[in-house]
Amino acid sequence: YEVLDNDTILTEVIPGIDIIYFKNFHDRMKYNILRRKVLKVYNYALYTKSKLLEIENDLKNIQKRRKKRRYTKKISSFLKEDLSEELKKLTRSEGNILVKLIYRETKISPYSLVKKYRGSANAFFWQTLARLYDNNLKQIYDPVNNREDMFIEHIIINAKLEGRFN
Repeated sequence: YEVLDNDTILTEVIPGIDIIYFKNFHDRMKYNILRRKVLKVYNYALYTKSKLLEIENDLKNIQKRRKKRRYTKKISSFLKEDLSEELKKLTRSEGNILVKLIYRETKISPYSLVKKYRGSANAFFWQTLARLYDNNLKQIYDPVNNREDMFIEHIIINAKLEGRFN
């Protein structure tokens, strides 16, 4: 604040406010459901991003291709043991959101990640399985052209401003 002529003036930058307009109550309910799902699965996307960075740093230090494959197979089995029970509890729509959030955080589709680290056959298998459950590991996150992705981006930004995520 500043004091000018015995008058105190607040000189603080006030953050902007995003206003989302909903046409009806049904749209507001869909947004609130989406918000709950995004907040539930976003931690998994952050975990994926940190694990991916860790794996890439470790693979830089491994010279031989055979040892790299062995390492990625070991990491894959560790992640299956660590996360499979939690991920099995996700609904189809939460899984779909998770795929988008992994793309948002890593800038690589989950299909490409599986293909890069576990091979084309493995990627094809998981993509086929995902398609059976109305999901697509190749889908991208596009908040500019996709309304749902725009809402997801808005939810994440607001959650970060509230201090829910780092």
